[in-house]
Amino acid sequence: MASGVLTYDPYGLMVICEFYWGIDLFWYRRGGSMKRHLPFVAGVAFLCACLIPLYTPFQGICGEPEISETILRENLLPAQQGDPQAQLFVGYLYETGQGVTRNYVTAAQWYHKAAEQGNTIAQSQLGNMYRLGKGVPQSYILAYMWFDLAAKGGIANAKDMRRIVACKMSPAEIAEAKRMIQEWKPRR
Repeated sequence: MASGVLTYDPYGLMVICEFYWGIDLFWYRRGGSMKRHLPFVAGVAFLCACLIPLYTPFQGICGEPEISETILRENLLPAQQGDPQAQLFVGYLYETGQGVTRNYVTAAQWYHKAAEQGNTIAQSQLGNMYRLGKGVPQSYILAYMWFDLAAKGGIANAKDMRRIVACKMSPAEIAEAKRMIQEWKPRR
């Protein structure tokens, strides 16, 4: 999403409207006959910087409440029947509050069901929930375990998250997490 900054030089040299993409939309030097355009340029810069970012033509998959509820209904039955992709998605809906009331406990439960079946994205999400204590008691041991399993499954940022969590753990806690990783087997 583009968001802009309107900058006014107090010394009267220029007005700049910049988008964070690094593009200057307007660069205006005061002086000569161009002075009369300053209010117009400042107004356009204001519109660029403040009003245009408010217009979002794409609300995302679950932007409308009716669509969110339909998506939840369509995925809830497969999730209840054990489909790990549907379980992951239902967990995401509960974590973000799309179509349902935000509930981290329920989100963690759905992520756990999918993670236990070997879904690496769910493992990473569950690791993050344990790291932050969202919906589950905070546990760096379990966070490390889930991040390690996700990293072994190919989730790139799980390696970084595992390293961050390891910095907060004692050697005994890391050893315990590694023991749990060795004992872990996916459930089908």
